Amino acid sequence: MTIRAETTPGMTVVQPISPTVAASGRSWWQRIRLPPAVPPFNTRAHRIFSIVWTLAFILATLGPMIGLYFRYTAPDNNSQLLLGSRTGVAVSPEDATLIRYTVGPEARSQGVRKGDKIVAVYGLPLPRQMSVSEQNLAEHADDPAYIAMGNLLFGTDEAEVPLTIKTPEGRTLEVTLTTGENHIDNSARELGVGPKMLKFIDLMHVLFYPFLLWAAWILHRRNARDAVSSILSLAVLCTIAAEQPSATFLADVGIPRFLNVALFDLGNVLLLAGILLFPHGRLSWRLVGLFALLPSLMFLEGQTYQAAFLGFMMMAVWMLLRCMRNTPSSDLRQQIRWALFGFTGYALLRGISIVGDLLKWEASSFGSQLLIEMAAGVSYALGFFILQLGLLIALLRYRLYDAEAIISKTASIAIVTLALGAGFAGVMEGIITQMQNLYSGSQTPAAMVGAIMATALIQPLHSKVQGWAERHFHKNLLELKNGLPEAMRDLRDVASLQDFVDEVLTRIADGVHAHRVAFIMGREVKQQIGVTKAEVLRWLAAFKPYEGEDEKKIDCNMDDKLFPLRVRVEDGRGNDMGWLVVGPRPDGSIAGKDEREGLEGVVVPFARSLRVVINREREKQEMLDLMESHRLRIERLELSFGM
Repeated sequence: MTIRAETTPGMTVVQPISPTVAASGRSWWQRIRLPPAVPPFNTRAHRIFSIVWTLAFILATLGPMIGLYFRYTAPDNNSQLLLGSRTGVAVSPEDATLIRYTVGPEARSQGVRKGDKIVAVYGLPLPRQMSVSEQNLAEHADDPAYIAMGNLLFGTDEAEVPLTIKTPEGRTLEVTLTTGENHIDNSARELGVGPKMLKFIDLMHVLFYPFLLWAAWILHRRNARDAVSSILSLAVLCTIAAEQPSATFLADVGIPRFLNVALFDLGNVLLLAGILLFPHGRLSWRLVGLFALLPSLMFLEGQTYQAAFLGFMMMAVWMLLRCMRNTPSSDLRQQIRWALFGFTGYALLRGISIVGDLLKWEASSFGSQLLIEMAAGVSYALGFFILQLGLLIALLRYRLYDAEAIISKTASIAIVTLALGAGFAGVMEGIITQMQNLYSGSQTPAAMVGAIMATALIQPLHSKVQGWAERHFHKNLLELKNGLPEAMRDLRDVASLQDFVDEVLTRIADGVHAHRVAFIMGREVKQQIGVTKAEVLRWLAAFKPYEGEDEKKIDCNMDDKLFPLRVRVEDGRGNDMGWLVVGPRPDGSIAGKDEREGLEGVVVPFARSLRVVINREREKQEMLDLMESHRLRIERLELSFGM
């Protein structure tokens, strides 16, 4: 029952409100009760979903293999990689009359250059700007100029085509170019890339398919009735089944293109839905509203589609980040971190892939566009790889506590790659062009200057991004490496030995997520956390320090379930202060490489501060003993003199 407070002059009256009255003040959709979470599949839903999933898995497995077979057994059609390359030039879909650069030697030999405009084909005048998108070609299906340009760009026969070219200086050239695959093949050979390899340039993502299929299998089969993991699994399968080379197979068997596109869009919608529902499928009206907007992707296209998809992805990641911040430190928090690693890694790399697809139309050479094309394909596939890796670790609960290190490194690499890629496309291309002009077309000095500039930019950019990533994703380790030494300097002059060691052990346990930790001096247990003193003493009775030619600061024994990590505490001058022994993390794994390096870094400050505390306490005790001795002497003197 809801309570309503009514205020009258001089008094406040609290009255009950009936549920009927309370409900009448809310909107109809607020009165509908949502289930707390998406329920597991019931028997019928599970059977239907399993049939759909099995069909998608078969298509995602066979489609790419058959598509690759079709690609490599069909006649060479490498010109599909580069719009206009069948004619020996490169153009863009937005304006097919503007020559971006030449492809192969034939067009160059006839005087065609970057920036020239095609003003006529077969003598037919062309519009000043001519878009060759599918929609525009369909709208001008009866226009002779568009028909001629369509045959020139998308035809398959070999023929001599007369073109009228207008240079930026205003000169008019009449050239005749032979259409065919030889232009792009010859240009690729100049870069050391054979025609067979050229066929695989836009299929680099296929290298990741075996892992993605295995991950999709595990995600679904680990708990076939779990809606969240099964939806994410189906999303991956739909994307693989709709992408190249499976798209080639679908087209060859007569599947309409709009169904292929719908399958790809369905994969993205399911992916976003799975991210929004992770980890337990909890429902709210905010989520229901987002779910209602997701199908809008199936009606968008081009850059609008990409922008909407990335917007949904960023919103989903932001909501998951809020969920993680509101979750107390536990295995669930680590699960969310691993999933967040997968989702953010996918979003960043998918963004790089989208940027690459946009930048390739601004490339001023065949080599640059080929490189951007490869980077975009690898980024796209690597994004799916990281997504599935994060989900697998989160759902299988394996090495949950390595999330911070890998997230920070992945975020750093992705951001640096994106920044350098954009810089290369926007700035470095201009530098290289200027150097080529200075050195009369030679590419070697330009490449050297480009490499030097890239090297000069990478290190400072990487350092700044790495610092940002550590502050955001690796706070515990950063506090261990930077905060603990400072805290020890403050405590060693005021804290007792027990309080000092207890504070250090607490911070170390938090920094490396250790389940238990202890400090041993000689054969005495000074302090322990997460374990009893008796257990540490029993372990100590059987402990044998590492003895070898190369003395180790950290002795790692994976067979030791109580304290697999043993850190020798020395003050840097060969003075041995004892052993810091560290247990496993809650998921059973041991501290990672970065965490072990962090432990090595705090050992010397710990030993030196410990020596200060011990010396201070000894001096304090000596002073107390001396004062007590003087007090006793004074008492004896007073007794002897009868005072």
